[in-house]
Amino acid sequence: MISDRILLTTPCYPYPTLPANDSLTDATGQRFTHGDELFTIVSHTHCYANHILAQNIDIPATLLEYPRWDNFTEEVDKGYATIGISSFPVHLDMVMKMCEYIRKASPETKILLGSYGAQAFDAQYDEETKKKYVDHVVKGEGVKWLREYLGEDTNRPISQKLMPKCGGAPPFLNKYPRGGIGFLVTGLGCPGGCDFCSTTEMYGQKRIEMLTPDEFVNNAQLYRKNFSRCTSLFVIEEDHFRHPRWLVKTRERWLQDNDLIENMDWTGFGSVDFIWHFAKNYGWDAIPESGIGAIFIGVESKFAGEHGYRKVKEADARDVFYKLHSMGIRTLGAWICGWDFHNHSNMYEDLNYFVACKPTYEQLTRMSPFPGTELWRKLKDQGRVMDVPWEDVHFWSGAQKNISMETHETLNLTEYGYELLYKTWGPSILRRFECTLNGYEHCMNSDNPLMRDIRSNLFKRGCVVTWMMLGAMDRFAPNGVVRRRVIKADEKFRDLFGEPSPIMQLISSAVEQKALQFKKKHQFDPFNRRPREEPAKIYLYEKDGSLKDEDIPYQTVYPNKIPEKIQKEMDASETFYTNLVETYMNSARPSNARNKLDEYLIKNIGERSYGGF
Repeated sequence: MISDRILLTTPCYPYPTLPANDSLTDATGQRFTHGDELFTIVSHTHCYANHILAQNIDIPATLLEYPRWDNFTEEVDKGYATIGISSFPVHLDMVMKMCEYIRKASPETKILLGSYGAQAFDAQYDEETKKKYVDHVVKGEGVKWLREYLGEDTNRPISQKLMPKCGGAPPFLNKYPRGGIGFLVTGLGCPGGCDFCSTTEMYGQKRIEMLTPDEFVNNAQLYRKNFSRCTSLFVIEEDHFRHPRWLVKTRERWLQDNDLIENMDWTGFGSVDFIWHFAKNYGWDAIPESGIGAIFIGVESKFAGEHGYRKVKEADARDVFYKLHSMGIRTLGAWICGWDFHNHSNMYEDLNYFVACKPTYEQLTRMSPFPGTELWRKLKDQGRVMDVPWEDVHFWSGAQKNISMETHETLNLTEYGYELLYKTWGPSILRRFECTLNGYEHCMNSDNPLMRDIRSNLFKRGCVVTWMMLGAMDRFAPNGVVRRRVIKADEKFRDLFGEPSPIMQLISSAVEQKALQFKKKHQFDPFNRRPREEPAKIYLYEKDGSLKDEDIPYQTVYPNKIPEKIQKEMDASETFYTNLVETYMNSARPSNARNKLDEYLIKNIGERSYGGF
C-alpha cells in the first residue's frame, strides 16, 4: 500500500447539469451573469478545499480535479492507503460509484468523504449504509482533522499559497479563458444561524479564522509577485462585515502597499445590515480603502428581517447598494424564492425590490432544504421534503413542498428575475462599467491622496478595458431602455477621459464583429446547448524540499488529450487575440508615442483573461 502519499479527488465526470442546462463548474454563467445572453460570462473554477488540504499536510499528495473514470481508476489501482473525496450533494451518486470501485480494487484503502456532500451523506443514510461506502465522514474544518488522522502537528499555521486561478469571459470572445482571479479563504462558518445555510450547520454556528489580516495581505502580495495578470481575489468568508476589527486591520495593511492599491482588489462577503453598521462606525470610505472591489451581499428577501433573519431588518438594501455603487464597489446580490411567507400577493413585490437594488451581478435561487441543515430537519418533520435524486440537490432544487406556490413557480420566478434584471439594467458587463466609472469619479474627488492619485488608476484602466464592449452591447441590447443606458455610459466615459484612442476604437469594432459572427453562428444552434466541461487535471504536491517558500507548490499535469472541437474553439480565440495584438504592434505610431492606456489594453487582451467580478 502507498502510505507515504495521499490521493485527493473531486467526483468523476460526467457531471449532471443544472435545471437551466448550465454547467455545475461555471459559477459565473450558472448564477452571477445568468440570462445575459451572449454577454453571459462563461467561467471555470477549481476545488480549493482539496488544494488547501494538500498544502497543509507533511506527506506528498496527488490531487485529481475533474477526472474522467479512467483517470480515477488508474490512480486507485496504485493502491493508496488513504483516498479523500471532496463533494457537493449533487455528486453523491457518482461518489458512491467511486467508493464501490475503491472497495473492490483496493479493499485496504481508507476512504474519507468531505465538504457539503459529506454533510448531506451523513444526514441521509444510516450507519450501516455509510460504512458500506466510506470509512470517515469529515465535517467541519478539514485541515486539523486530516493532520490528526495522519498523526501530524495540528497546531501549525494553515497555508493557502498560490492556488490555481479561476477566470471567465463572454463566450463570443473566449469560452476557455486563462485564469486571472486568485482565491483565498479568510474564515469558515458563521454565527448568524440562518436555518437554510449549510455553512452554519457545517461549522457549528461559529467562525473559524483561516487567515489573519496580515496573512491575508501577505498572500495578496504573493499573488501579485507571481501572477502579473491576477488583478482580483475572490475571498471566502460568510460575512466580512460581522468582523469589523478584521476589516480595519486589513485596511491598515492594504494602505501601506501602493502596488496593491493600484493593481488589485478583492471580492468580500457581507449582509445589508452589517455593511450599514460598519459604514456607520468607520465611514463608507473605509470599505474601498480596505481593498474591497466587490461584495457578495445576501439580501435573500425584502421580508427576511420580519421573519427572524438579520439581513435587511435595519437598513434598506436599495440605499446600501446605491451607496456602494456610487463609490465603485461592485455587488453580487443574492435573492431566494420560495420562502414560506412567499405567496401570489407578495412574491413580485419581493422580486422587484431586489431588482431595484441594481446588483452588478446576481444570484437568484430557490429555497432548498439541504440535507443536514436545520431547515431540512424542520421540513422533514413536517413531511415537506420531496424525494428527489441527488443530482437535483442544489441551489435550484425542487425538494421543498411550498405552502402557497407550486414547485415549478419558484424556478420560473428565478428565471424571470434574471430576465427582468437584464432587460431593466442591461448585462452585468454594462453594470460593471457604470460602477467602475463611478469609482474613478469617486477617487478623483477623494480627500485621501492614496485613493485620488493611486487607486484611481485601477478604475481608469478598468474603464478602458470594458469600454471595448460597448459597441457590441449597443448592437445587441435587449431593448431601447438598455441601449440608451449604453449610450449614456459612453457619454460619461468621454466626459471623464476624452475621446477613445484609435486603437480602442479598432478593438471595439473587432469585438463587435466577433459578437456578430457569434450571434449568426448560434442563432439556430445556441451555444448553451452544450454546457462547458472542465479538462481533467492532476496536481502533484511534492514535499521533497526542492521548492522555495514563495514558489507555486504544485505541478500541473493534463492526463487527457483536449477534444478536437474544444481545441478548435481555443485556436480560434487565440487567432483573434493574436491578430489584435499584431495589428497594434504594426501600427504606424512609434513605440515611444503609444498611449499608456493603449499599452495596458493590448497587454490585457494578450493575457486573454476576464478581470474578475
